Order: sequence, then C-alpha cells, then structure tokens
Amino acid sequence: MVKIARNIFILVVGFTLMFRCEPEDLIETDAVLQPYFDIFKEEAELRGFAVDYEAERIEGLLQQIPNSNVQGQCFHNTSKPKKVVIDVDYWNNANESQKEFIIFHELGHCFLDRDHLDESDSSGNCLSIMHSSPQVCRFSLTPANRKSYLDELFSE
Repeated sequence: MVKIARNIFILVVGFTLMFRCEPEDLIETDAVLQPYFDIFKEEAELRGFAVDYEAERIEGLLQQIPNSNVQGQCFHNTSKPKKVVIDVDYWNNANESQKEFIIFHELGHCFLDRDHLDESDSSGNCLSIMHSSPQVCRFSLTPANRKSYLDELFSE
C-alpha cells in the first residue's frame, strides 16, 4: 500500500511539474536571413558592441506582411522573443545592399533600441539608416557610404 501511494505521489508531482513549467520559446532565424544577422554582429563588434541574439532573445523571420508599404518590422515582446520580420516579397526582389539595409534597420530597432531618425543633409540625403521611409529622404547604401552609415547606426 505504501509503495502504491509513493508511486501515485511521484506521478502527481511529475505531471504537475511537466504541465506547470512552460517551455521556453526557441530563438530561430530563417537560414536566408542568418548571414545578414552575422554581418550585423561583425559590424557591431567592430564598434564595441557584444551581440548575442540568444541572450537578447532576437530572431529573424521571412513572412508575408499584409501592408505592401512595409518591408520589415521589429516586434518587441517582454514574454516572447523579439522578432525581426521581413516581407518575403520584398526580400525576393531585393538586391544585396537592400537586404543588408533592411536587416540592419530592423536590428537597429530590435537590438539597439533605435527610433526612426528622419534627418537629411542639405542635398536631401538621409543622415541615418534609421529613416522611416524612402519618402522622407534619399537613401542608398553603397560601398562609398556604407562605413559612415554603419558608424552612425552604432553611435547611439
């Protein structure tokens, strides 16, 4: 009788622990986005930032974004991983510098906690990779201006 009671107690405790603890959300980044997350990490580390996506709970996903004017988004959530979501149609039609731009911009929000910066120089060129839309200033990430844009991104 004691043995049966002990076994029942162990089963009850086991089931209670199993169903009481919620599994931690896994951090996963789509394979096609990962190289750009890696480049962001390298550039950040060159500028003194330690990047650990697992510790920061940031993941990257390619999904259909219903609003055709939105190319990417950063979702902040205190109980779940932060999500960088990139519109799959935008991604499939983007060139390499556009892909790097959108990942760096969204990680600017999710990792660096940067807001939009819609300032431009006297010629109308964006001063930051963190501008809110192509309508506010002219922007093109090129080999000639890449370093200065990345220096500004990691300056705050």
